[in-house]
Amino acid sequence: MAESAPVAAADLAAVAASAGMASATTNSPKKRRGFNWRSLLPGGRVCHVGVDISATELVCVAVRGQDADFEVLGLESVPVPQGVEPGQPEFAALLGRALSGLCLPGQIPKVWAAAQSARSNIQFLTIPKVSSRQVDNAVYWTAKKDMGFDEADVVFDFERRGEVTEKGAVRLGAMAYTTPREAISLLQNDFAQAGFPLAGLTLEPFAHQNLYRRRIVDGPAEGATANLHVGRNWSRLEIVSNGNIMFVRVIKTSMSGMEQAVYDVLESRGLAAPAQPAKAPAGAPGAAGPREEVVLDLDALSGSAEAGLVLDLDAAASPATPEPGPQGPSPQPSTGETARPLEADHARELLDAVVYGCLSVDDCHPGYGLELDDVMDMLRPVASRLVRQVEMTLKHYRESLGQDQVTRLTVSGPLGGSRLFLDFIQEHVGLPCEALDPLAGRPLPAGTTLGGRLPGALFSQALGLALSDDGHTPSAFVTYKERAAKRASRLLEQGVLVGLAAVLAGMALLSFSAMAKRQTLERERDALNQRLAGYGASLDAAALARKSEELRTKIEAMQRYASRNRIVGIWEEALALAPDGVRIGSMTTECGPPDKPLDQAAAQAAKNLKDGKDPNAPVSRLIIEGVAIGDARLFDSMLASYVVALEGSPLLEDISVKRSELEGLEGGATGLRFVLSANLTESKP
Repeated sequence: MAESAPVAAADLAAVAASAGMASATTNSPKKRRGFNWRSLLPGGRVCHVGVDISATELVCVAVRGQDADFEVLGLESVPVPQGVEPGQPEFAALLGRALSGLCLPGQIPKVWAAAQSARSNIQFLTIPKVSSRQVDNAVYWTAKKDMGFDEADVVFDFERRGEVTEKGAVRLGAMAYTTPREAISLLQNDFAQAGFPLAGLTLEPFAHQNLYRRRIVDGPAEGATANLHVGRNWSRLEIVSNGNIMFVRVIKTSMSGMEQAVYDVLESRGLAAPAQPAKAPAGAPGAAGPREEVVLDLDALSGSAEAGLVLDLDAAASPATPEPGPQGPSPQPSTGETARPLEADHARELLDAVVYGCLSVDDCHPGYGLELDDVMDMLRPVASRLVRQVEMTLKHYRESLGQDQVTRLTVSGPLGGSRLFLDFIQEHVGLPCEALDPLAGRPLPAGTTLGGRLPGALFSQALGLALSDDGHTPSAFVTYKERAAKRASRLLEQGVLVGLAAVLAGMALLSFSAMAKRQTLERERDALNQRLAGYGASLDAAALARKSEELRTKIEAMQRYASRNRIVGIWEEALALAPDGVRIGSMTTECGPPDKPLDQAAAQAAKNLKDGKDPNAPVSRLIIEGVAIGDARLFDSMLASYVVALEGSPLLEDISVKRSELEGLEGGATGLRFVLSANLTESKP
C-alpha cells in the first residue's frame, strides 16, 4: 500500500455521499438484515458479490447462481474519495453503503474481493515429475528459491497445472502466488466492520480466469486469448489457455499516464493560462496521486535472463518533455467568457470523451473546439507505447517460452468501452480485438443501463470475483495445505465408508446364507416328518436306545474281528506287491516300544516333524525276508520297485532296507538276500 494521506473535511463529506454517486442501480433505504431460511433450501441460491477495489472507485456486482445462466441482481460503481484507503473507518463505511443496496433483503451474501498490494506476486513454475504426494513439497521449495518469500509475511499458495514440456523435457507445472498477510488482514477487517464478511480473497488475474473456467467467456477454437486490463495507475496483460492463466505481465502505461499526456499537450499549447500552479492528474508522474493498486511484476514460466524481454515502461520520475501534439488551430474561448484555469479534471474529461466516444465541453473548457480525433492524436504516443509493449509480450510468450500463439485479444476496464482504442489496438497488433464484456446480452435489473460512463467491460473483474468459489478460484483463506488436509480427510471418509459398506455387504451375505441354510434344513425336516408319518407309528425313546446299544455292540465286535485279521491282510498285501523275481521267504509282525526311546525334548522335536505323532508310542512292525533271483544286474531295481510298491500301500509306512547282500543259491545261481522293515499304519475305528 502507498502512504495514506490525511482525510480532509471535504473528502469526508464526499464519503458520506459516495454511495449514491455513479451507481448503476437505484439504491433503496437500508433494511434490517435477518437470516433467510430459504437460502438453506435445496432450490434456493445464495447471493454472490464480487468487489473490485481500485484507487479511485469500488466496482461491485451481485449475482445469483454461478453457472452459465447466472442472474445479475445489481451493479454498483462508487467513487473512492482521495485519501480513503483500506484499513480506515471511512473505507469500511463506504463498503457497507455500497454493498447494502446490492444484496437481497434478509440474505447473507458470499463476498469475494481481490487483494490490493504492491508486494503480491504470481509466477508460473515447473518442477520435475514426482509422485503426487511429493508435488506440494517440490512446488514449495521451488517457489521459495525463485520467488524468495517469507511465510511469516505472506500467504503462499499454488494451483497444479499438469504436465508441460520445457526444453524437450516433460515437467509438472504450477501457478504459484503470494499475498501479504497485512493486506489480507486489512481487507478482512474492513469487510467485517462493514457487515459483509469475506468468503474468499484472491488476486485480480484469477477473477478473469473464472470467466473462462465457468465458460461465461468462450476461448478461441485454436491458440490462446490475451486480455489487456487497463487500470488507473498500471495495466496488466493476461494470457489464458484452456481456461487457465498461463502468463501475467504488468505494464506501467495506464489511464493516469494518458491523462498526463493530454494535460501536457494542453499546457504546451497554452490554451489557457493557469491562475495557479497546475496540479497534475492523480497518479501521474511527479504527482502525489492515490495509493498504488496491486502491482504483480510477474514473468510466467521464466524468471531468468533467458526470457530476453525488456518492457518499455513509462517514466516513473519527473515529467519528461511533452510529446508534440497535433498541429492545428488552437481553440479559443468564446467572446465575453473567461477561460477556466487548466486543471487535471480537464485532461480527464477529454480522455473520458475518447474512451466513451462523446465529446461535450462548454466554451470555458481549455479543450473547447477540439474534436475526438484531435484528442486521440494527443494520446497516440502513449497508446503506441502500450501497443508496443503488448506486441513484445506476445512475441516473448510465443517465441521465447514456446507457448501456443495468441489468436484473440480482449480489453477490460474503462478502456474496453472505447471503440477508438479497440480499433487502434487491433490495427497495430494485428489480432481481433474486442471488449471483455461478459454482461453483454444478459438481462439486467430494472433501471440498469450499461454504456456511456458505465461500460460493460468495467464490471468484468468484479463479475469474475462474484463467480468465485474455493473449487474454481485460488483463495488466500484456503491454501494448498488446507486443500491437502481436506483431501486426506475426504480419502479417510471414503475409506471408512467403503469399509463400512464392505462390512454391511458381508453381513448381508452371511444373513442371506444363514436364511437359505435354515430354509434348506426346514425342508429336510419336513421331508423326514413326512416319511416318519408314512410309517404310521411314533418312535419309542427306550426302543431307540436299545437299538443303538445293539448297533454299538456289533460295531465293536466287527472292529475286534478286523483287528485280529489285520495281520493276515497285511501279509497278503505284502505278497501281492512283490514284483516278478522277488521271492518272499518269511514275514514276521512285531509289536512293542520303539528301539531307541527319545528324551522329552527330542521326542517333542520329532513329534513336530512327524505331523504330531508320538515317537515313543508303541510300534507295530512288519519284517519281510526274501530273495531276488534272475539277472544280477536287475537285483537293485527289483528291490527298489518293491520298496516303492510297499510305500504306496495305505497299510504300511516308513519302509526301510535292513539288509541287502548277494549269496549263492543251489545250482550255481546268485541271488540278492534282503530284509525289509515297515511300520503298520494306525488302524482307525
